[in-house]
Amino acid sequence: MNFKAFSQKFADTIGGKYNDYDDDHSIFIIPIKNDRFQTVIARLVRIDNQDAEVVHITSKVCEVSESIDYPAILEASADFKLSSFIVEDGFLKVDSAILLKSVDEAFIEQAIVELANLADEWELKITGKDIY
Repeated sequence: MNFKAFSQKFADTIGGKYNDYDDDHSIFIIPIKNDRFQTVIARLVRIDNQDAEVVHITSKVCEVSESIDYPAILEASADFKLSSFIVEDGFLKVDSAILLKSVDEAFIEQAIVELANLADEWELKITGKDIY
């Protein structure tokens, strides 16, 4: 897969914005309902000692704080289909990893949009704002 070409085509299709970081990293600004936007980073990761790649997708929800009800968000993530919450670099994020050889481009596009909507939903629930 030419990830750069895929990323540009995908952004154009959904009316979003795309910035390439390098050949394996893409940054998307995904339009969300009610004039909101969500930044999503997608990157190709090669699995060591295997002939396989994973598309790793992540989006910030908010900065980590004591006021977040972590048991509630972890319980809610049990219902997520492709994603989960993670804490990384001081941020609560929504994260997903998809084995590239097992899906087509349409599936990856759907996964990116789903993750963006999920991160935005929880960003709004937790912060009441459109930050990321």
